[in-house]
Parts: sequence; structure tokens; C-alpha cells
Amino acid sequence: MSSSLSVGVIGLQRRNLIAAVSLLTLLQGLLGQFAIHGVPLFLRDAGHSAQMIGLVFLAAIPYVLRFVWAPLVDRFGSRRFGHFRSWIVAGQGVACLMVGALALANPAGNPVVLLMLISLMMICIATQLTATGGLMVEKLAPEDRARGASVQSASAGMAGLLLGACVIYVFGDVGWVATVTALLAVSLAGFLVVGTLRLDAGEAPPAQPGPFWSQLNILKRAETRHLLFVTVLVGLGLVLTYGFKSIVLIDAGYSIAQGGLIGLVFGNAVGIACALAIRPLVDRWGGFACLCLVGALAAVYCVVFSALYAAGLSKTSAAAFVVIANGLTFAAFTASRTLMMGLCSSGNKATELATFVSLEGLCVLLFAGVGNFLAGHIGFSSVMLVAAVGSAAGGLLSWRMASQARNPSP
Repeated sequence: MSSSLSVGVIGLQRRNLIAAVSLLTLLQGLLGQFAIHGVPLFLRDAGHSAQMIGLVFLAAIPYVLRFVWAPLVDRFGSRRFGHFRSWIVAGQGVACLMVGALALANPAGNPVVLLMLISLMMICIATQLTATGGLMVEKLAPEDRARGASVQSASAGMAGLLLGACVIYVFGDVGWVATVTALLAVSLAGFLVVGTLRLDAGEAPPAQPGPFWSQLNILKRAETRHLLFVTVLVGLGLVLTYGFKSIVLIDAGYSIAQGGLIGLVFGNAVGIACALAIRPLVDRWGGFACLCLVGALAAVYCVVFSALYAAGLSKTSAAAFVVIANGLTFAAFTASRTLMMGLCSSGNKATELATFVSLEGLCVLLFAGVGNFLAGHIGFSSVMLVAAVGSAAGGLLSWRMASQARNPSP
């Protein structure tokens, strides 16, 4: 009787943690995707140039540089309030203040203040995400990591879906202040709920972390370097889609509003479905086998759409281009995060996971930028074929590593 009761309590704690991670990722995703996908719509509507709108992505750079201050998250925190909980709750509170300040920054005026506020908000989100990752690695059992990664991926997709359908679509035509106020109301409600979550309150802090720059030690470990290399290769075709998304949709004849609906609502809905669908496959086959599958599908995807683009993309094909890429990206996210959580060392869990994600994010921005540059010289179709080769190579390397995991050397 006591044994079954103990198992039931553990199961409840695991479900509560997964639910908490889902909520935290949703709140972080709402603000992050508003900065990247919502703010450019208002800037463009106010008549700003494409160059000015491009600065939004520069303002988001702190999001992928969070490994720089991630060691602070591992080192400092309140045991009574909760080591990682301290950062999560404080981050949500400061993010709410930044959203409130955004309502006073009119996009029709000088956007410099608006971009500075976005950058500060992204720092808050990045810190929260770092602490959430550390909490997952610290408290999730190995058999729950695939589930946690898939739920986190699906929650990020749900954030984009809710943002596109319930905030921008409903309040966007009313104006900037109404839209930001709606977002602030959701963020404040989230802050109140997050404040009630116990998370790791009252528990012993994580193991003593290593030196401050020890996050770079992940590059000294062969298994982490291999995972990063494989993840970037597999996602090469998907990364280029991120850079080409607006070009493809506009060239096909969609308006900006229609493009946002396809990219945020439909794209994230498919992404959620794929994140949830691949989780049992990760549990059954392993992360590398699933990355192999995604790499093969991404290669085929790039070849097919290279030919379609050369012949002239229809509106239906352009929408499929964006939506399918979202699904494959979410699937790759689930597989790679599951693998990386198993590689984080004691005492540096938040730091090492944040470093891995940051390095991957820097590669995404780099390849997206280079892809756009090359497309103007050798053509979109040619760049997609190059991406197909990269994804196929990543898939082959993933298969090799999956085989080695099944048959380790004596």
C-alpha cells in the first residue's frame, strides 16, 4: 500500500513539473515571438524601412547570448524561495515591466527606445529560459527527458499560435497600445500563477558549479561537439527556411497579415503536432535515430521545394513550404534537447544547456543571413539544393551515432 502511494506521489510530482515547464515556456514564447514576429508588423505599418525592421533581430541577440551570464543562474539563488525559482519568478516580473513600458513606445515615432526595450525584455526571457532548462535537467528523470523536451517544444508552438490568433489577429487592427495591453494582461496573469508554483522551493541547491567560464567545457567533450555538429547539419535546410519565409510568402502573393497567420498560427499548430508525435519515437528509437529521420525528410523537402520554386511557387506551395519546415524544426528540437539534457554535467546544468542552445542559435542566425546573401547571387533554388546536401549529411551522421549507441564498442 505504502509503495503504491509513494509511486503515485512521484508520478504526481513529475506531472506537476511537466505542467510547470509547459506554462513557463508558453509565457516566455509569447513575449519572444511578439518581439520577433509582431513588432516588425507594426513597424512596417508605421512606414519604417526594411533596414530598420531588421534591427529587431539585432535587438534579440541577447536571447542567443544567454550562455554568457548563465553561470550566474547556476551559482546564485535562494534555497528557501527556490534556486531556479528565484530567477524564473523575478524574470517574469521584470518582463512584465518591460511590456508595460513598450505600450508607451510608439512605433510611429523613433523606434530606438522600442528596440532597447525589446533587447531588455529578451534578456529577461533568456534568463528565465536558462533557469527553466536548469530546473528540467535537475529534476527530470532520464526517462522523462523526451517528454519534457516535447512538451517544451509544443508549448513554444502554442505560444506562437495564441499570439497570432488571440492577440495580433484580434487587437492588431485596433492599434499598438491595445495589442501590447492585451499582451501585458496575459503576462501579469502568468506572473501571478508562476508565483504560486513551488518548483524547487526549499530544496537543496544544485551541486557546486565549476569556474565561471566552465560552460565552454562542453566543447571539450566529443559527444557534445558531435551532437552540436549533427544538429546544425540536420537543420541546415530548416534554418534557411527561417531566413526565406517572408520572401517566399510575399513572392507567392500573400499579404503581410496573411503571411503572419500562416507562419505563426498554422505553422506552430503543425509544429506542436510534430513535437508531440516524435516523443514516443525518441523514447523507442533514441534521439539520434529521430534526428536521422528528420535529416532525411529535410533533404527531400529542400529538393522538392527547390524544383517548385524554380517553376514558380503557387500560394498553396508557399504555405506548405513554411508549415512543413515548422513541423520538422519542432521534431528536431525535441530529439536534440532530449540528447543534450543527458549530457549536462552536475553543477552546471543550466549553464551547459543554455550554452548548447546559444551556440545552436548563433549558427541559425549565421546560416539564415548567409543563405539570404547567397540567394541573391546564385538563386533560391541553388541554395536549397546545398541545404539538402547538408541535411542529408547530418542524417547520415545521426544514423552512424545511433548505431554506435545501440552497439557500443567494448
